[in-house]
Amino acid sequence: MDSVTQIALGAAVGETVMQNKVGRKASLWGAICGTLPDLDVLIPFGDPVSDFTYHRAASHSFFFMTLATPLLAWIIMRIHPKTREYSIRWPLLVWLALITHALLDSFTVYGTQIFLPFSNFPVGWSTIFVIDPLYTLPLLMGALSFFYLKRNPSMAYRLNMLGLILSTLYLVWSIGIQTHVSDLARKSLQNQNIQTSQLITGPAPFNTLLWRTVA
Repeated sequence: MDSVTQIALGAAVGETVMQNKVGRKASLWGAICGTLPDLDVLIPFGDPVSDFTYHRAASHSFFFMTLATPLLAWIIMRIHPKTREYSIRWPLLVWLALITHALLDSFTVYGTQIFLPFSNFPVGWSTIFVIDPLYTLPLLMGALSFFYLKRNPSMAYRLNMLGLILSTLYLVWSIGIQTHVSDLARKSLQNQNIQTSQLITGPAPFNTLLWRTVA
């Protein structure tokens, strides 16, 4: 997904984990961890094809993200020593912000190697376009509420949870509608006596109402 979405998702996850216990530090570090995996675009792999192939590879692996979590959490607690009492919540925040980044990327068509080093198979379910405002806006609503509702953190927390729930429901909707469209495409091909070896169904840009199918 695009960087704005990943930052908003990370911030929302951070606030959900910390539950108003460390102020806006939770959304800040959630946003940072939520965008860290995409920094692999700054690493040259030799040529444009390799750059494309190795993006969403090791930096998006569940295994390597889990290994990096204790170090990142330790750095955060070194920067904010007064928050060390949350030594369980900080690693959970970091891990979830990283994992949800890679998991969300897996719902796009481009493929994410989330199972490295055990498998380099690029997971790409293709249920959502890489930029979809209907997924992003609820997350932004929740993340920004902590800045505009400083005097009412409980309301901001509820709005954050609402945004996270709405965006998740939209992702579930995308799975259901993709399944429906794929079934329609298969039936249409069968009615025309067209045999296929593979079928790929993905959303058109910025929405989940218009779909395209390659057989």
